[in-house]
Amino acid sequence: MAPFLFLALTSALVAGLLALERLWPGAAQRGEWANNVAAFVLTMLGHMIQGVFPAVVVAGLVAAAGGGLVDLSAMPLALGAAIWLVAMDLGEYLFHRAQHAIPWLWAMHSLHHSDRGLGVLTAQRHFWLEPALKSVSIWLAVALVFKADAAILAIYSSISLYHFAIHANLRLGFGPFAWLLNSPQYHRLHHSREARHYNANYAALLPIFDILTGAYRRPGPGEFPASGLEEVVVSPLDMVTWPIRKMARRTITA
Repeated sequence: MAPFLFLALTSALVAGLLALERLWPGAAQRGEWANNVAAFVLTMLGHMIQGVFPAVVVAGLVAAAGGGLVDLSAMPLALGAAIWLVAMDLGEYLFHRAQHAIPWLWAMHSLHHSDRGLGVLTAQRHFWLEPALKSVSIWLAVALVFKADAAILAIYSSISLYHFAIHANLRLGFGPFAWLLNSPQYHRLHHSREARHYNANYAALLPIFDILTGAYRRPGPGEFPASGLEEVVVSPLDMVTWPIRKMARRTITA
């Protein structure tokens, strides 16, 4: 997918979700607009600055392994895209579980969870180093197993925009069908401040992985808890040094 088209789709989706958040909010709250916009810029800069090195490493290792053991491009497009999506979603799930279990990864990931105004802009509230870590873990692992062509990657990139929707502060859930697909209500429980919601709903797209690992928590009717951590970001500089400060203080818990 052309970068300009992808950026246009992303911008249109975010604008639409921001409008919906005002019309149909899931929880009464105030988002950290300034910090979230700063986080978005830092994340994009992280992608650009780190993009070359991880890409070279991944490309070299994949090429050495023969470019992927299973050629998805030889299959019907829908099947190949579905296999790539499930494989990537499993990778995202395992990486996310690691972020909550390993202290130094949590020190970075806690920036994402620190937002007390969970909303569409929280989707890009990540520590700037995370794109590189995912490049040499999730993407590398999946690329070593599966070879995907441009069409499959474009489909996955488009579907991945749903990541913005699940973070939106919308009164939207799938009720008894919560196990089929992530939703704003389902994911809000993962960001909840309430202890009864801890260690639940890690899924990126497919809650089946939560079900298989015992982390599935179906939201109750009208259940839209407050989000965030005790410690919050107070400036863009905090975002740049967030894990260093938190590891030093040992004040954040998963």
